[in-house]
Amino acid sequence: MKKLVLMAVAATFLLSFTAMAVMAQEKAKAEKAKTSQELKAKERGPAPVLFENDKVRVVDARTKPGERNPMQERSDRVIYHFNAGKTKVHYPDGKTEEREFKAGSVEFRKRDTTSSENIGKAENHNLVINLK
Repeated sequence: MKKLVLMAVAATFLLSFTAMAVMAQEKAKAEKAKTSQELKAKERGPAPVLFENDKVRVVDARTKPGERNPMQERSDRVIYHFNAGKTKVHYPDGKTEEREFKAGSVEFRKRDTTSSENIGKAENHNLVINLK
């Protein structure tokens, strides 16, 4: 009788751990889905094209604080920053890089696949000249 009670207690104990593990996995899945939905909600729409020909594509990119642009392949480009700001660049492998820029600064970025997020307190306003 003692063995039976002991086995029942042990089985209940193991079952509770299994249930907790399953619940933790479900919670993690739900968090991942929620995070994915939140990121989609914070994505900004496509930037308006100001000029395009067979050599370049010029866009007026504005990103509000907390917004990000979608992960995509981007060509070589020159970026003019109308105002100072901070961005976090996200790479497909999960790495991130924080960048800060000053108003009036210009940078050249090589072809890559990225998503950038405005982590500053003001809207980022950039003129992006994509080379074809």
